[in-house]
Amino acid sequence: MFLLFLNLPLRVFSLLGGYLFIRKNYAGIQWLNKYGLEFKIVAKEKLKVGLALGGGGARGLAHIGVLKILERKNIPIDLITGTSMGAIIGAIYALKKDISAIEKITEKYSKITEFNIDLSFSEKEKKDKPYFLKKMSDFLKKSYIFNLGFRKKYVNDGEGLKKILKDLVDDKVFTDTKIPFAAVAADLVKGEKVIINQGKLFDALLASASIPGMFPPIISNNKILVDGGIVSVVPIDVAQSLGANFIIAVDVNQSIKRRFEFKNTVDILFRADSITSAKLRKLQLSFADVVITPKVGRFHWSDFSKPEKCIREGEIAAQNAILELKKKLKSAKPIWWKRLFY
Repeated sequence: MFLLFLNLPLRVFSLLGGYLFIRKNYAGIQWLNKYGLEFKIVAKEKLKVGLALGGGGARGLAHIGVLKILERKNIPIDLITGTSMGAIIGAIYALKKDISAIEKITEKYSKITEFNIDLSFSEKEKKDKPYFLKKMSDFLKKSYIFNLGFRKKYVNDGEGLKKILKDLVDDKVFTDTKIPFAAVAADLVKGEKVIINQGKLFDALLASASIPGMFPPIISNNKILVDGGIVSVVPIDVAQSLGANFIIAVDVNQSIKRRFEFKNTVDILFRADSITSAKLRKLQLSFADVVITPKVGRFHWSDFSKPEKCIREGEIAAQNAILELKKKLKSAKPIWWKRLFY
Protein backbone atom coordinates (compact mmCIF):
# COMPACT_ATOMS: atom_id res chain seq x y z
CA MET A 1 0.00 0.00 0.00
CA PHE A 2 1.39 3.38 -0.95
CA LEU A 3 0.75 6.96 0.11
CA LEU A 4 0.29 9.52 -2.62
CA PHE A 5 0.13 13.16 -1.59
CA LEU A 6 -1.37 15.55 -4.13
CA ASN A 7 -0.83 19.26 -3.69
CA LEU A 8 -3.36 20.53 -6.22
CA PRO A 9 -1.97 24.04 -6.79
CA LEU A 10 1.27 22.50 -8.11
CA ARG A 11 -0.15 19.13 -9.19
CA VAL A 12 2.77 17.45 -7.45
CA PHE A 13 2.61 13.80 -6.35
CA SER A 14 4.74 12.43 -3.55
CA LEU A 15 5.09 8.69 -2.97
CA LEU A 16 5.40 8.13 0.79
CA GLY A 17 3.60 4.90 1.71
CA GLY A 18 0.32 4.40 3.56
CA TYR A 19 -2.66 6.45 2.35
CA LEU A 20 -3.68 8.67 -0.50
CA PHE A 21 -4.13 12.25 0.68
CA ILE A 22 -5.75 14.68 -1.72
CA ARG A 23 -6.28 18.36 -1.11
CA LYS A 24 -9.12 19.22 -3.43
CA ASN A 25 -11.49 22.12 -2.82
CA TYR A 26 -11.19 21.33 0.88
CA ALA A 27 -13.79 18.56 0.50
CA GLY A 28 -14.72 15.71 2.84
CA ILE A 29 -13.24 12.26 3.41
CA GLN A 30 -13.62 9.45 0.89
CA TRP A 31 -12.30 5.98 0.23
CA LEU A 32 -10.76 4.81 -3.03
CA ASN A 33 -9.95 1.32 -4.27
CA LYS A 34 -7.80 1.24 -7.34
CA TYR A 35 -5.69 -1.45 -8.96
CA GLY A 36 -6.66 -3.81 -6.16
CA LEU A 37 -5.13 -1.55 -3.51
CA GLU A 38 -6.99 0.35 -0.82
CA PHE A 39 -6.31 4.06 -0.60
CA LYS A 40 -7.66 6.54 1.89
CA ILE A 41 -8.45 10.04 0.66
CA VAL A 42 -8.39 12.60 3.44
CA ALA A 43 -9.05 16.13 2.27
CA LYS A 44 -7.91 19.26 4.03
CA GLU A 45 -10.65 21.59 5.21
CA LYS A 46 -10.48 25.32 4.80
CA LEU A 47 -9.06 27.10 7.83
CA LYS A 48 -11.90 28.60 9.86
CA VAL A 49 -10.82 30.96 12.63
CA GLY A 50 -12.97 31.19 15.73
CA LEU A 51 -12.63 33.89 18.39
CA ALA A 52 -13.71 32.80 21.90
CA LEU A 53 -14.23 35.66 24.34
CA GLY A 54 -14.40 34.78 28.02
CA GLY A 55 -16.47 36.32 30.78
CA GLY A 56 -15.09 38.46 33.56
CA GLY A 57 -17.35 41.42 34.24
CA ALA A 58 -15.56 44.74 33.90
CA ARG A 59 -12.33 42.93 33.03
CA GLY A 60 -14.07 41.87 29.83
CA LEU A 61 -13.69 45.40 28.51
CA ALA A 62 -10.19 44.25 27.59
CA HIS A 63 -11.83 42.36 24.71
CA ILE A 64 -12.29 45.72 22.99
CA GLY A 65 -8.54 46.29 23.03
CA VAL A 66 -7.90 42.79 21.69
CA LEU A 67 -10.35 43.30 18.83
CA LYS A 68 -8.69 46.62 17.98
CA ILE A 69 -5.36 44.91 17.41
CA LEU A 70 -6.78 41.90 15.58
CA GLU A 71 -8.63 44.22 13.22
CA ARG A 72 -5.60 46.46 12.74
CA LYS A 73 -3.38 43.46 11.94
CA ASN A 74 -5.97 41.99 9.54
CA ILE A 75 -6.39 38.77 11.50
CA PRO A 76 -9.33 36.88 9.97
CA ILE A 77 -12.29 36.08 12.22
CA ASP A 78 -14.83 33.65 10.79
CA LEU A 79 -17.00 33.23 13.86
CA ILE A 80 -17.26 34.54 17.42
CA THR A 81 -18.43 32.91 20.63
CA GLY A 82 -18.78 34.69 23.94
CA THR A 83 -19.64 34.24 27.58
CA SER A 84 -21.12 37.04 29.70
CA MET A 85 -19.17 40.25 28.94
CA GLY A 86 -17.42 38.40 26.14
CA ALA A 87 -20.82 37.68 24.62
CA ILE A 88 -21.87 41.33 24.80
CA ILE A 89 -18.74 42.65 23.13
CA GLY A 90 -18.60 39.76 20.68
CA ALA A 91 -22.19 40.37 19.59
CA ILE A 92 -21.62 44.06 18.92
CA TYR A 93 -18.52 43.34 16.86
CA ALA A 94 -20.29 40.55 14.98
CA LEU A 95 -23.06 42.99 14.09
CA LYS A 96 -20.87 45.86 12.94
CA LYS A 97 -17.52 44.22 12.10
CA ASP A 98 -16.09 47.62 12.91
CA ILE A 99 -14.18 48.40 16.10
CA SER A 100 -15.17 52.07 16.01
CA ALA A 101 -18.78 51.01 16.55
CA ILE A 102 -17.96 48.82 19.50
CA GLU A 103 -16.04 51.50 21.38
CA LYS A 104 -19.22 53.14 22.57
CA ILE A 105 -19.53 50.23 24.98
CA THR A 106 -16.78 51.92 26.98
CA GLU A 107 -18.87 54.96 27.73
CA LYS A 108 -22.00 52.91 28.39
CA TYR A 109 -20.40 50.61 30.91
CA SER A 110 -18.43 53.29 32.70
CA LYS A 111 -21.76 54.85 33.65
CA ILE A 112 -23.24 51.75 35.26
CA THR A 113 -22.75 52.94 38.83
CA GLU A 114 -25.19 50.34 40.14
CA PHE A 115 -22.64 47.64 39.25
CA ASN A 116 -19.91 49.34 41.22
CA ILE A 117 -20.72 47.75 44.55
CA ASP A 118 -17.41 47.45 46.36
CA LEU A 119 -17.24 43.68 46.73
CA SER A 120 -13.49 43.22 46.39
CA PHE A 121 -11.32 41.71 49.11
CA SER A 122 -7.89 42.37 47.65
CA GLU A 123 -4.68 42.39 49.65
CA LYS A 124 -3.91 45.86 48.31
CA GLU A 125 -7.14 47.12 49.84
CA LYS A 126 -6.13 45.74 53.19
CA LYS A 127 -2.74 47.41 53.07
CA ASP A 128 -4.22 50.75 52.10
CA LYS A 129 -6.62 50.87 55.06
CA PRO A 130 -6.04 51.17 58.81
CA TYR A 131 -6.57 47.86 60.62
CA PHE A 132 -9.95 48.78 62.15
CA LEU A 133 -11.36 50.11 58.87
CA LYS A 134 -10.10 47.11 57.00
CA LYS A 135 -11.78 44.69 59.41
CA MET A 136 -15.01 46.68 59.40
CA SER A 137 -15.01 46.94 55.60
CA ASP A 138 -14.53 43.19 55.16
CA PHE A 139 -17.24 42.42 57.69
CA LEU A 140 -19.77 44.75 56.07
CA LYS A 141 -19.09 43.46 52.56
CA LYS A 142 -19.50 39.84 53.55
CA SER A 143 -22.55 40.56 55.69
CA TYR A 144 -24.08 42.51 52.81
CA ILE A 145 -23.69 39.61 50.42
CA PHE A 146 -24.99 36.93 52.76
CA ASN A 147 -27.87 38.94 54.19
CA LEU A 148 -29.09 39.69 50.68
CA GLY A 149 -28.60 36.06 49.78
CA PHE A 150 -31.05 34.94 52.45
CA ARG A 151 -33.63 37.59 51.64
CA LYS A 152 -33.45 37.78 47.84
CA LYS A 153 -32.44 35.69 44.83
CA TYR A 154 -30.31 38.52 43.45
CA VAL A 155 -28.58 41.74 44.45
CA ASN A 156 -29.49 43.85 41.42
CA ASP A 157 -32.75 43.82 39.43
CA GLY A 158 -30.79 44.11 36.16
CA GLU A 159 -32.85 46.99 34.77
CA GLY A 160 -29.72 49.02 34.07
CA LEU A 161 -28.20 46.13 32.15
CA LYS A 162 -31.39 45.66 30.16
CA LYS A 163 -31.46 49.31 29.11
CA ILE A 164 -27.88 49.21 27.89
CA LEU A 165 -28.31 45.94 26.01
CA LYS A 166 -31.47 47.26 24.41
CA ASP A 167 -29.62 50.36 23.30
CA LEU A 168 -26.73 48.31 21.92
CA VAL A 169 -28.57 45.60 20.00
CA ASP A 170 -32.18 46.86 19.92
CA ASP A 171 -34.31 44.16 18.23
CA LYS A 172 -31.49 42.67 16.16
CA VAL A 173 -31.48 38.91 15.66
CA PHE A 174 -28.62 36.49 15.07
CA THR A 175 -29.16 36.48 11.32
CA ASP A 176 -28.37 40.22 11.29
CA THR A 177 -24.74 39.65 12.27
CA LYS A 178 -21.98 40.01 9.70
CA ILE A 179 -19.93 37.37 11.50
CA PRO A 180 -21.56 34.17 12.79
CA PHE A 181 -22.00 34.50 16.55
CA ALA A 182 -23.12 32.42 19.53
CA ALA A 183 -23.60 33.25 23.20
CA VAL A 184 -23.29 30.79 26.07
CA ALA A 185 -25.54 30.52 29.13
CA ALA A 186 -25.96 27.92 31.87
CA ASP A 187 -29.24 26.16 32.65
CA LEU A 188 -29.81 25.78 36.40
CA VAL A 189 -32.55 23.19 35.82
CA LYS A 190 -30.43 20.55 34.07
CA GLY A 191 -27.01 21.89 34.98
CA GLU A 192 -26.05 22.11 31.33
CA LYS A 193 -24.42 24.51 28.93
CA VAL A 194 -26.82 26.25 26.56
CA ILE A 195 -25.57 27.54 23.20
CA ILE A 196 -27.72 30.39 21.91
CA ASN A 197 -27.30 31.29 18.24
CA GLN A 198 -30.81 32.08 17.08
CA GLY A 199 -33.57 34.49 18.02
CA LYS A 200 -33.06 37.95 19.49
CA LEU A 201 -29.56 39.01 20.50
CA PHE A 202 -30.99 40.92 23.46
CA ASP A 203 -32.44 37.77 25.03
CA ALA A 204 -29.24 35.81 24.45
CA LEU A 205 -26.97 38.47 25.92
CA LEU A 206 -29.18 39.04 28.93
CA ALA A 207 -29.09 35.33 29.75
CA SER A 208 -25.36 35.00 29.14
CA ALA A 209 -24.58 37.99 31.39
CA SER A 210 -26.95 37.21 34.27
CA ILE A 211 -24.36 36.68 36.99
CA PRO A 212 -25.82 34.26 39.57
CA GLY A 213 -26.82 36.13 42.70
CA MET A 214 -26.11 39.50 41.12
CA PHE A 215 -28.89 39.58 38.51
CA PRO A 216 -32.17 37.66 38.28
CA PRO A 217 -32.00 34.45 36.21
CA ILE A 218 -33.77 34.36 32.85
CA ILE A 219 -36.63 31.89 32.47
CA SER A 220 -37.00 30.62 28.90
CA ASN A 221 -38.43 27.40 27.42
CA ASN A 222 -38.47 25.56 30.75
CA LYS A 223 -34.89 26.63 31.39
CA ILE A 224 -33.56 28.90 34.13
CA LEU A 225 -30.60 30.62 32.49
CA VAL A 226 -27.68 32.37 34.15
CA ASP A 227 -24.16 33.52 33.27
CA GLY A 228 -22.48 31.02 30.94
CA GLY A 229 -19.19 31.33 32.82
CA ILE A 230 -20.41 28.61 35.17
CA VAL A 231 -20.03 25.98 32.47
CA SER A 232 -17.83 27.62 29.84
CA VAL A 233 -15.45 30.26 31.14
CA VAL A 234 -13.97 30.76 27.67
CA PRO A 235 -16.26 29.13 25.04
CA ILE A 236 -13.60 27.40 22.96
CA ASP A 237 -15.56 24.17 22.66
CA VAL A 238 -18.57 26.11 21.42
CA ALA A 239 -16.50 27.68 18.63
CA GLN A 240 -15.26 24.22 17.66
CA SER A 241 -18.79 22.81 17.63
CA LEU A 242 -19.79 25.58 15.22
CA GLY A 243 -17.05 24.64 12.76
CA ALA A 244 -13.95 26.58 13.79
CA ASN A 245 -10.71 24.63 13.42
CA PHE A 246 -8.34 27.36 14.64
CA ILE A 247 -9.26 29.01 17.93
CA ILE A 248 -8.09 32.32 19.35
CA ALA A 249 -9.13 32.46 23.01
CA VAL A 250 -9.18 35.58 25.16
CA ASP A 251 -9.07 34.96 28.91
CA VAL A 252 -9.65 37.95 31.20
CA ASN A 253 -10.00 36.11 34.49
CA GLN A 254 -7.76 36.46 37.49
CA SER A 255 -5.15 33.76 38.03
CA ILE A 256 -4.88 31.87 41.31
CA LYS A 257 -2.14 33.19 43.60
CA ARG A 258 -0.65 31.46 46.61
CA ARG A 259 -2.42 32.21 49.83
CA PHE A 260 -1.78 30.86 53.32
CA GLU A 261 -4.32 32.59 55.55
CA PHE A 262 -8.08 31.97 55.60
CA LYS A 263 -9.89 33.70 58.44
CA ASN A 264 -13.44 32.42 58.10
CA THR A 265 -15.96 30.35 56.18
CA VAL A 266 -16.50 33.05 53.56
CA ASP A 267 -12.79 33.17 52.73
CA ILE A 268 -12.70 29.41 52.29
CA LEU A 269 -15.87 29.30 50.17
CA PHE A 270 -14.60 32.06 47.87
CA ARG A 271 -11.23 30.37 47.57
CA ALA A 272 -12.79 26.99 46.75
CA ASP A 273 -14.93 28.54 44.03
CA SER A 274 -11.91 30.34 42.58
CA ILE A 275 -9.90 27.13 42.45
CA THR A 276 -12.70 25.25 40.71
CA SER A 277 -13.10 28.00 38.12
CA ALA A 278 -9.34 28.20 37.54
CA LYS A 279 -9.03 24.45 36.95
CA LEU A 280 -11.96 24.45 34.54
CA ARG A 281 -10.52 27.45 32.71
CA LYS A 282 -7.09 25.84 32.40
CA LEU A 283 -8.62 22.70 30.90
CA GLN A 284 -10.73 24.66 28.42
CA LEU A 285 -7.86 26.93 27.37
CA SER A 286 -5.70 23.91 26.52
CA PHE A 287 -7.88 23.36 23.44
CA ALA A 288 -7.15 26.80 21.97
CA ASP A 289 -4.47 27.39 19.34
CA VAL A 290 -3.56 30.81 20.73
CA VAL A 291 -4.50 32.24 24.12
CA ILE A 292 -4.45 36.00 24.72
CA THR A 293 -4.40 36.94 28.40
CA PRO A 294 -4.78 40.65 29.20
CA LYS A 295 -3.34 41.56 32.61
CA VAL A 296 -6.57 42.76 34.18
CA GLY A 297 -6.53 40.70 37.37
CA ARG A 298 -5.95 43.83 39.46
CA PHE A 299 -9.37 45.18 38.45
CA HIS A 300 -12.40 43.85 40.30
CA TRP A 301 -15.06 42.33 38.07
CA SER A 302 -17.73 44.70 39.44
CA ASP A 303 -15.70 47.89 38.99
CA PHE A 304 -16.50 49.55 35.65
CA SER A 305 -14.83 52.84 36.56
CA LYS A 306 -11.56 52.15 34.68
CA PRO A 307 -12.61 51.10 31.16
CA GLU A 308 -9.68 52.77 29.40
CA LYS A 309 -7.15 50.84 31.48
CA CYS A 310 -8.85 47.52 30.80
CA ILE A 311 -9.01 48.24 27.07
CA ARG A 312 -5.36 49.24 27.03
CA GLU A 313 -4.37 45.95 28.69
CA GLY A 314 -6.27 44.15 25.96
CA GLU A 315 -4.33 46.02 23.28
CA ILE A 316 -0.99 45.22 24.93
CA ALA A 317 -1.78 41.52 25.33
CA ALA A 318 -2.99 41.18 21.74
CA GLN A 319 0.02 43.03 20.37
CA ASN A 320 2.33 40.71 22.31
CA ALA A 321 0.56 37.69 20.83
CA ILE A 322 0.49 38.84 17.20
CA LEU A 323 3.77 37.25 16.08
CA GLU A 324 2.83 33.88 17.57
CA LEU A 325 -0.67 34.17 16.13
CA LYS A 326 0.48 34.96 12.60
CA LYS A 327 3.07 32.19 12.72
CA LYS A 328 0.53 29.60 13.82
CA LEU A 329 -2.03 30.76 11.29
CA LYS A 330 0.54 30.45 8.53
CA SER A 331 1.63 26.99 9.56
CA ALA A 332 -1.72 25.69 10.82
CA LYS A 333 -1.70 21.90 10.78
CA PRO A 334 -3.81 20.31 8.04
CA ILE A 335 -7.01 18.87 9.43
CA TRP A 336 -6.20 15.39 8.16
CA TRP A 337 -3.03 15.43 10.26
CA LYS A 338 -5.00 16.21 13.40
CA ARG A 339 -7.55 13.52 12.62
CA LEU A 340 -4.94 10.84 12.20
CA PHE A 341 -2.66 11.60 15.11
CA TYR A 342 -4.80 13.31 17.78
